[in-house]
Amino acid sequence: MASNLTTNRRRFLGAACGVGGMWLSSPAQSADTSLQTKVTGVYFHEDRGRMKLHLDLDGVPANYKVFVLDNPQRIVVDLAGSRFSTLLSRDLKARGTVRRIRYGRRNQDDLRIVLDVNLKPGDVSSRIYQFKGTDLKRLVVDLGMKPVTAPANDKPVDAADLRDIVIAIDAGHGGKDPGAIGHLKTQEKDITLKIAHEIEKRLRRRKGFKPFLIRKDDRYLALSERVRRARAGRADLLISIHADAFPQKSAHGSSVFALSTKGASSKAAQVLAETENQADKLFGEIAVGDSSEALSKMLIDLAQNAVLESSIECGSLILDQLGKVNDLHKPQVEQGGFAVLRAPDVPSLLVETAFISNPREERKLRSRRHQRKLAKAISQGVVDYFMLNAPPDTVVASLVDKNRG
Repeated sequence: MASNLTTNRRRFLGAACGVGGMWLSSPAQSADTSLQTKVTGVYFHEDRGRMKLHLDLDGVPANYKVFVLDNPQRIVVDLAGSRFSTLLSRDLKARGTVRRIRYGRRNQDDLRIVLDVNLKPGDVSSRIYQFKGTDLKRLVVDLGMKPVTAPANDKPVDAADLRDIVIAIDAGHGGKDPGAIGHLKTQEKDITLKIAHEIEKRLRRRKGFKPFLIRKDDRYLALSERVRRARAGRADLLISIHADAFPQKSAHGSSVFALSTKGASSKAAQVLAETENQADKLFGEIAVGDSSEALSKMLIDLAQNAVLESSIECGSLILDQLGKVNDLHKPQVEQGGFAVLRAPDVPSLLVETAFISNPREERKLRSRRHQRKLAKAISQGVVDYFMLNAPPDTVVASLVDKNRG
């Protein structure tokens, strides 16, 4: 990518609404995503006095169209059978007259990208280019507008401007909320904190990663406060660590959950979400069943952008690693209405490391050696994901590009 790539530090946020209505489909509803064209990079480029939008693709979309809408002024790009596959920055720094870029699902399988602009575009045109020797393509959209001259101190992004990938690690429960309690009186809050510290330690050793703990000690935090801290820390990913419990002691294995806005993926996932959400109800912090307009809008926004899709993709890689050190309760990422996963702009996962209600797994959870194994597996899954999906303004992305070169 060109050296004048300038990105902010997180993924694009916001559903592309107001153009052809709301898009309510979620990744779970779409067709086989392996058959879809993936958008792997998005950035602005100034070329011979013209502002252009570059979309890097891993193939040619079934069809696409670019058009302009008035009141307000917008440029719309529709890509059939396409999706975002990477953690892209939330905002691009204002370039020319482009104020904001948004995206969302349309007709389940299609992708719509909307540019909000300050001036009426001139002649908007587009063309797909082929990268020599590869299957990669680039869709270049000429926005028909001249760029605004940048201030003298606005320099292109270089190595010094690259950032670390921020991982928020949430040790479930804490303080007055012990979580589940095992046969040996093991408290979930203690196990989750120890594993969280191990994950933080391992990720901190990896170049380009900046982990931080939502809680560092034995304290109670409302679920909404955990989400707030992840967003305040500008996290690229939130992982909430737990140790499952179930009435049947035979239940065993590790699980990974993402948010569902349309019901749980299984009865067990529904029960677990209700159990994990119960803490805030018991201690009177929030009503997690709130169906207010603001919350509903937030959940719609979540379903409309790539946050949920990224969560599931990352969760699958974590499951792959957990399967090497523990049995898996389910081989795929499950979904449920977990309150701690409701950050609208941060991919979020809840990891149930094992069943503390299972006597054999409880003993393993008490072992420092096994805690380290679980932490290593979770950390490696996170690293594997970001090595494939590094935001373009990060150190990790530059390392990946260097290795490919």
